[in-house]
Parts: sequence; structure tokens; C-alpha cells
Amino acid sequence: MALERRRSVVSTLPRLLLVLSCWCWCGTAAARPAPSSSDAALGSFVKSWCAGTEYPALCDASLLPYAAAVRSSPARLSWAALKVALGGARVAAAAMEAMASAGHLAPMGAEAAQDCVSMLGDAVDLLGQSVEAMKGLVGKERSGGQAAGSSSRNVRFQVNSVQTWASAALTNDDMCMEGFKPEAAGGGGVREVVHGHVIGGAHLTAIALGIINALAKQIP
Repeated sequence: MALERRRSVVSTLPRLLLVLSCWCWCGTAAARPAPSSSDAALGSFVKSWCAGTEYPALCDASLLPYAAAVRSSPARLSWAALKVALGGARVAAAAMEAMASAGHLAPMGAEAAQDCVSMLGDAVDLLGQSVEAMKGLVGKERSGGQAAGSSSRNVRFQVNSVQTWASAALTNDDMCMEGFKPEAAGGGGVREVVHGHVIGGAHLTAIALGIINALAKQIP
């Protein structure tokens, strides 16, 4: 499955960038910054973290626009990646729901589509939880946090929870695509269409998970 993702990232990049360009954040920390002379320096932090993800080019394209808001904060970068992943998951879920309700699939394909809609809905919920948890950590970072010991324990617990939720969301994406075996697809390129709907969100979730995993290694 990882190999299949790597092969498809180039073909899905233009569509993903279009989706990302339409995805707006709410809140000051998530606002798209205006260009400035320091953009290159700020972007180097994002690029250094993106280099360790499974899809560095897509990571750069999706997160560099938020370099000024992220600055040099791993927590803010993680929040940014999760917000972008949540947007991708919502797009995928909406596309699959429309496909499942169109009534053009063979019986086995229709059943697989309904299962996929349910799994993608769960993925959206899991990523939503992750975004809220990371938002809380960013808020604590701004206020200086609690006493060092209790703060570290709390941060580790919340980051571990986010790791679990994001990993489960990615598993749901994979299960959705794997549910469309040739015999269930019903012909007509249905399996390829499903893959096209879901793989973009899966790539973004994998990026967010990679960044969260790197953040977890920095917690004492």
C-alpha cells in the first residue's frame, strides 16, 4: 500500500493543491500570512520537517504557505498539518458519499461504498479530535504552559493520543480503498475512481502523522 501511495502522489498533486487552495482556516494562528522578505528563512523550518515525511514535496506545497504562522514551533506545524489533513478527509468523505448515493454501483460495490463512507466519516471525526487536542497544546505553548513536570506529562499524553487518532484515520483510508476489490468494484473503473477520491486525503494524513511522530520524539 505504501508503494502504491508513492506512485500516485505525482498524479494527485495538482488536484490536492486545488483542494488546499480552497481550504480556509479559522483563527489568527491559522491565517494565511502575507508574503514578506523573511518567508525563505521561515520556510526552512517547514522544509526540514517535511523532509522526514513520506511525501516531502506534497508536504512543502501544503504547509509552506503557513510558515509565518508556524514560525519555529513543532506544535504549530503539527496543528497546521492536521488542519490540512482534516480538510482533505472532508473532501474525500463528501466525494464518496456522493458516489455511494448516486445509485449506479453494482450491489457489492454499493455495499463497499457504504462501508467506505462510514470509515471516512470516522476518519474525519478522528482528525477533528486531533486538531482540537493540538489546538490545546498550541494554546499552552503561547501561555507558557504549566510547571515543567506536569506539563511534560500532559503534552506526552495528548501527543500520544493524537498519534493514535491520526494512525486510526489513515488505517480507515486504507481499509476503504482495499474494500474495493475487483469483484466488488463492478467494472467501469470504479476502483480507480474510489482510489482517486481517497488517496489525496490519505497522503495528507500520512504527512500529519509523520510530523506528529517526529514531535513525539522531542518530548522529554
